[in-house]
Amino acid sequence: MFDTTRIPGDASSGPYALPRGEAGFAEAVRPQGTEFADSGTRVLKDKVVRLQARTNRFYFKLRFGGEIQYRWTFLAELDIRRGDRVLETAVGTGANLPLLPAGAHLYGLDRSAPMLREAARHLKEWGTEAELILGTAERLPFRGDSFDCVYRIGGLGDCGDPALALSEMIRVAKSGTKLLIADEVDSLARGRRARISLAKKSDRPRPAVLNLLPAGMLDVNYEEVCKGTMYRLTFRKP
Repeated sequence: MFDTTRIPGDASSGPYALPRGEAGFAEAVRPQGTEFADSGTRVLKDKVVRLQARTNRFYFKLRFGGEIQYRWTFLAELDIRRGDRVLETAVGTGANLPLLPAGAHLYGLDRSAPMLREAARHLKEWGTEAELILGTAERLPFRGDSFDCVYRIGGLGDCGDPALALSEMIRVAKSGTKLLIADEVDSLARGRRARISLAKKSDRPRPAVLNLLPAGMLDVNYEEVCKGTMYRLTFRKP
């Protein structure tokens, strides 16, 4: 695993070592409730996460032809070179990490300890090295301009402050970095699709995620993919 003393802190504190919990991943926030105190609760949560992962794999195969095809719809948009520092801000069970190009330094952050425990188990099985961090997307524990690639696939709408989460991704990316945001198409847009299907493209409502994007971003590209169920937004930090 990577030495956590190399993880950049915020601009005022400089580099620092994040504490590690008993599961081995770094903790930018403490697990809530009795998750680590109650072993029965921990086991149950881990089983739920594994069941969810299996259900997702079945859904991806049934709907999109397979999990790899589904994930590659988004990951193929990333610009990653050997030696790059890459951050995924909702890493979940880590399923995207082994699909990334070899030779990059991988960091995966998630707010769910059960997800990260499953990710750690997967990484060991797959022989993939990455630094896992328990934290929130709205307060990334990194200095600005630290990463060569930053992306998030899913769950932006679940953030308490999606605009802040997006702003944090931009803050920690280096100038010129290509960022990727992907999630389910806005529910309002889905509900109105039948009514606007005959409208001119220029008359269609602006996707909600674009309203969160700060002004001045470069090469902005928004597409609806996966049979119109997901959007894929890429842009570059100036």
